[in-house]
Amino acid sequence: MNTEKIKNLDGKITFDELTSLDGSKIALPTDKLREDLLQASFPHEQIIDIGWYPEFSEHGAFRITLIANQNWESPIYTETAKTLDDLEKALDNTLDKVKKT
Repeated sequence: MNTEKIKNLDGKITFDELTSLDGSKIALPTDKLREDLLQASFPHEQIIDIGWYPEFSEHGAFRITLIANQNWESPIYTETAKTLDDLEKALDNTLDKVKKT
């Protein structure tokens, strides 16, 4: 996971269990696929949250969500991805939605 893109937008990674999955290109270890994989905070009270849903399921998918003002009930943007490569693209799409300073 390229976290430089997050840092370039003045983001701060506050939780990261996702980068440990980067070496798992062939098969993702289901025991590591949790709802809480990565969280980053940005200016303007924005948060990006990445998790695997349903947790520990081989039939699940990554979900990346952009939250503003702690309003978890109505995210600004949400996208899903099945693979790490697709997650990288979904992160790019989500970062495009982050409000710039």
